[in-house]
Amino acid sequence: MATVRLFARLREIAGADRVEIDGATVESIRDAAAVRFGEEFAAAMAGAQVWVDGVRAPAHSAVAEGAEVAILPPVSGGAFVVRSPVTFEFGLVLAFTAGLTLANFLSIQWLAVVTVLLMTLWAYDIVGTGERRGLFVGSVPIHLGVVGGVLATYRFGAAGMAAAMAGTVMLGLIWGVLREHLRDVDSIAGTALLGLSGCIGASSLMLIRLRSRDEALVFLVIALAAIVVAWLSDRSEMPIVDPMIGMILGGLLAGLAASALWAPTVSTSVMASVAAVAGLVAGRTVGMLVRAGGYFGGSDLPGSLGYFDGVVLAAGSYGAVLLLMG
Repeated sequence: MATVRLFARLREIAGADRVEIDGATVESIRDAAAVRFGEEFAAAMAGAQVWVDGVRAPAHSAVAEGAEVAILPPVSGGAFVVRSPVTFEFGLVLAFTAGLTLANFLSIQWLAVVTVLLMTLWAYDIVGTGERRGLFVGSVPIHLGVVGGVLATYRFGAAGMAAAMAGTVMLGLIWGVLREHLRDVDSIAGTALLGLSGCIGASSLMLIRLRSRDEALVFLVIALAAIVVAWLSDRSEMPIVDPMIGMILGGLLAGLAASALWAPTVSTSVMASVAAVAGLVAGRTVGMLVRAGGYFGGSDLPGSLGYFDGVVLAAGSYGAVLLLMG
């Protein structure tokens, strides 16, 4: 007997968010659920993803006694789609980067507005994809961390950013205690981690722009190049390099070129570019853990903004080096 967790429309039809169903495989559990809850349930379940004990599982996967099975329909809890066509995802992140670049040229006020908007959409997407695999994360602390980080950094600089980061982590912990479905360790840690990531990313973009428009441009060029190279590597039938390695190489080469062209201090900008690439890898890895529950070499992950995960933390590492180097 397995515990089956239901989401969105499936939960509404069944009248419960979890049920006990007997079955030795994912397929047999799906079939038993369709018989138990009827044709409407079966139709809503078409195209659904299934996760067994937090791991994505195909139809033939075995289900052990007492396992937890999550059935996640194509539309649930926040992500634009369960798994967007990768070309759409790539185009969406390109549009995000273009929007930030245009705002950077216009003014810091425009950059603040666009940053809040785009980071809010990113938070909405990653929280939704986490929910699809059974990881519930509070979205409110993430949104407040983004807004608070932008406002505090714009007004008080690095001190405001530090205060916003501390406040976001505290809010994430408190939110997990107040919300019953978020009281497990994974949910509390996920809320605090994503809230802190969003706050760092949004605050760092403001901090970089406060220093120099050109330094902000260098960072955006690094992010764009890394995403393009990673996407090309991931889509190629015979990739020359692994997508993650491609992201590193693309970001480094773009950082060197952009630093030489626009950076006020080339040596500082080059060091910040290396840090940004490390942040891209770290952010992408965190995104994989939240979205899919593990590390995957490719980029075919649930949600619509997986490529943007790396950009969020990369802004933080890039800004940190600029701050330390003066």
